[in-house]
Amino acid sequence: MNFLITGGLGHIGSFFLNKIPTEDNVRVIDDLSSSRWGSLFSLNRKIDFREKNIKDIDSFDLEDIDIVLHLAAMTNASKSFTNTEEVERVNIQYTTKFINECRTSEVKLFIFPSSTSVYGISTDKVCEDNSSHINPQSPYAESKIAIEDVMSSLLGEGCDTNYLTLRLGTIFGKSPGMRFHTAVNKFCYQAAIGKPLTIWEENYDKHRPYLGLEDCFFAINHLIKKEECWNQVYNLITDNIKTRTIIDIIENNIQVTKEMVDCPMLNQHTYKVSDEKIKQTGFAPRDSIEEAIEDTLDLFRNIS
Repeated sequence: MNFLITGGLGHIGSFFLNKIPTEDNVRVIDDLSSSRWGSLFSLNRKIDFREKNIKDIDSFDLEDIDIVLHLAAMTNASKSFTNTEEVERVNIQYTTKFINECRTSEVKLFIFPSSTSVYGISTDKVCEDNSSHINPQSPYAESKIAIEDVMSSLLGEGCDTNYLTLRLGTIFGKSPGMRFHTAVNKFCYQAAIGKPLTIWEENYDKHRPYLGLEDCFFAINHLIKKEECWNQVYNLITDNIKTRTIIDIIENNIQVTKEMVDCPMLNQHTYKVSDEKIKQTGFAPRDSIEEAIEDTLDLFRNIS
């Protein structure tokens, strides 16, 4: 298979580069705006790397591509309140243009990592096929729903390009291009350098969905082999976990102090995300949040 990964040097993409079988061909497009040159170091495979913005991707970049994994995006939900115009431009306008390019080039499958942040309502468990559960809490989440709608209208039935929409939980796990603005990684970094863990007080005892990198890779690898699963939306999580549980795991590994802060986003009630739909396809999550936290803390082991 011939893969194109946009934003391929980031947290998810850099992990995938070393997981995709070497018999497959991988093209990576990344504009290096987040300065992740280190993701290109010591790769265990050859890749076709192109430094380019997604708005400039054309038919040449899509030549012979079978599967697109579109990871390029503005991804910080809390900061999206202060850069709404850029989120609109990159996550919606440029991505819509790119989807049309993929359709014109007859790419076989377009994989879009959406987010479980499109939910956020007071119900026991949210599922992907109930539109009443959709209630995005940030401009970032709103941009994800907008592109989900674009994909369902432009791709799929009657088109040579099919799609998979995957609503990902918050990513955890180490990779060459990992970031430290999401909960697990941020807490691990703060703990490692002796800073207080800045915890959103409203969310301390509330469940949120999380996704390990291994589960993310194996789920995508699982679904691309099942054409009957294409042109659908799937929640993809490892587990629904309380912030308190994450803090407890970190405290079992390293001494920490805690600082409760106000949540910068709208009030969110506790919710759990159902992953029954993807489990019915034969996929079962297997990542361990405990092991991932230990591995992430180990990255900082020589800091004193």
